[in-house]
Amino acid sequence: MSCNSCSNVTLPGVVGPAGAVGPAGATGPSSTITVGTVTSGSPAAVVDVGTPGAAIFDFTIPTGATGPQGLDGTSVIYNTVTEVPTATTTNPFALMGTAPLSVNELQEVGDMIVCDLEFYTDNIIEAPASGWFILSVETGGVDTVFALDSLPQFVNAAAVRVYLIKDGATSVNVRYEVTRKSVTDFSSDESSIVVSSQTVNPITTKDMSSITMDFTNQYDIHVYGKTANASFPLKLSRFTVIKHLIQV
Repeated sequence: MSCNSCSNVTLPGVVGPAGAVGPAGATGPSSTITVGTVTSGSPAAVVDVGTPGAAIFDFTIPTGATGPQGLDGTSVIYNTVTEVPTATTTNPFALMGTAPLSVNELQEVGDMIVCDLEFYTDNIIEAPASGWFILSVETGGVDTVFALDSLPQFVNAAAVRVYLIKDGATSVNVRYEVTRKSVTDFSSDESSIVVSSQTVNPITTKDMSSITMDFTNQYDIHVYGKTANASFPLKLSRFTVIKHLIQV
C-alpha cells in the first residue's frame, strides 16, 4: 500500500512496565495541638492562633442559663453543747430545751429531721422509772408528744436519737432510739455512743407511727425530763437538730 502522507499518522504505542518504587522521603516535622484561652462569649468559636505544625486553639463558649436552686441536703438547724448544763429537773416533768424550726423545714416526702440528745445525772439511775424524757412538737399553739420513754437503768449518761420522717402532706413518721453511754461527751458536735470502746446497740428502739404536723406554720421541738431522785437532777448536755433532704 502506498501513502503519500504517512508522516502525519500517529500509531498508539505499547504501555511499558511500571517503574521501580522510589526511595522513602525524609521524615517531616511533628505537629502539636495546644488549648489556648477559654473565654465566655457569643457566638461560639474556635480560632487557631498558632503556627503550621503547632496549632493553638482559642475557645469562645457562650454562657449557659442559670440552673434552678438546688436542695440544701444536710444542714444543722439547732445545736447546743453545754459543758455545765443550766437546764436541770427533778420531779415533775420540766421543760429542758426548745429548738425553733422554720416554716416548711420538711418539703418532700422522705425529708427527715434527726434530733440528738444527751442526758446525764451525777448519780446512777437505779430504776427505769427514775429517769424519763419527753419530746414534743408545738405548732399553731398545739403541743403534740411524739416520744416518751425511760432512761436506761444503772447508768448516769444516756443518748436519745429521734427521727422525724415526712410521710405525707401533713404527717411525719416518728422513730427513736435510747442508748446507754459510758461517759458524757461535750466536745463533739455529734453524739458519741460508746461503751468500752465499742459502739453499742440501742437499748430501746421504737416506731411511734405517724403524727400530724402543720408544715406551713413555724414550729418548735420541746424536750422535757424528770428524775425521781431530788438530790441528783436530770441534766440535758446536748440538743442537736439536723435536717436531711432527699434529692429530687
